[in-house]
Amino acid sequence: MKKISKILGITFAVILVVLLGVYLFVLQYPELKDDPKVDKWYRITTDEMKSSDGSKYRALFKKGSENKVIVYFAGGGVSVNEEMAREETYNTREIFIDIAANFTMNMGGVATAADDNPFKDWTVISFPYATGDFHAGTGEFKYSDKNGNEKTLYHNGYNNFTAAMKKVMEHAGIDNPDTVLVTGYSAGGFGASLLADDVFSNYFPNAKSKTVLVDASLLLNDDWHSIATDVWKSPKHISNRLVSNNITLDSLTALHVKWGDEVHILFDSSTRDGDLAKVQNYFDTGNMETDEKRADIYQQILKETIPKFKEQAGAYLFIWDGLPWYDDPRNLTMHTIIATPYFHNNFEDVDMSIRDWTMNAVNGKLEDYGLDLVDKTYPSTDED
Repeated sequence: MKKISKILGITFAVILVVLLGVYLFVLQYPELKDDPKVDKWYRITTDEMKSSDGSKYRALFKKGSENKVIVYFAGGGVSVNEEMAREETYNTREIFIDIAANFTMNMGGVATAADDNPFKDWTVISFPYATGDFHAGTGEFKYSDKNGNEKTLYHNGYNNFTAAMKKVMEHAGIDNPDTVLVTGYSAGGFGASLLADDVFSNYFPNAKSKTVLVDASLLLNDDWHSIATDVWKSPKHISNRLVSNNITLDSLTALHVKWGDEVHILFDSSTRDGDLAKVQNYFDTGNMETDEKRADIYQQILKETIPKFKEQAGAYLFIWDGLPWYDDPRNLTMHTIIATPYFHNNFEDVDMSIRDWTMNAVNGKLEDYGLDLVDKTYPSTDED
């Protein structure tokens, strides 16, 4: 028995050493400095950048061989009140940021280096998610944890974004790209809608092609304006745009009003997004649960919002289904697509992929796909 314990102890120690080595030499990229090498990943850190728990935050950068840039906001959870602050449904520590970001960059989506990815040679500025504020906060939120201890949640997403972009512009030599795509999934999709104007106005105003792709980011809440002002402490130029219960629509509408057809606006969603249905249920009832009835509600929200996206924001949409929500047998559909290999796959009913739809838009060919799916009837599985 002692021999077995010793063997297990040695094995565990070896695993720890290997994991530490992977972290130090694979996941922890070198710090961005002048003249970065093409196709090499770097980390971006400054004293102003921090995660929600006050630990270090880092953005990531890869210089491409083409004069084109992706500004990429990662997703996670959201903190809108004291209860959700306690949940910590987003990554908060730097090692998790490294692991999650590395995984996102290499699991087959828009930023992958795969040969069949038309974005593989673009510069990428990536913002891992660790602040619970849709990348748009500047404040400190005081709350009590589950044990009654007073804590501070740093909604520092906007500060992280601006500090990282400043450093990139100073060191990376990408100040005049011809093409810019601002995108993100889930919480990062909300971030893309909230921060796209900052990207285009402050950093890349002269790009000939400007596109925003919001992936799986649609939630209704009557308190978005007060959340942005009182909880996240977002800058006024962001919070002042929030005038309805639809934070994405408000942000994209303001973007369209300012830039007109100069910015191509894209939005995609699955018909019955299981994760968004769950969070919407929390906003509506206080319960973080989901079932087919909640998916029905999300599908109806999507149906009612599509004409508003078209009319107010000048957006083009890709609605899709056919991909399961994890392994759930019920009629709930997958949450987000741009960070997954499905980004490259054709949907048979429209003979188009999200990848090609996005690239077409970047090149000025703007089209809608799958809008009729919001009227699709899904037979109940009776497993609620």
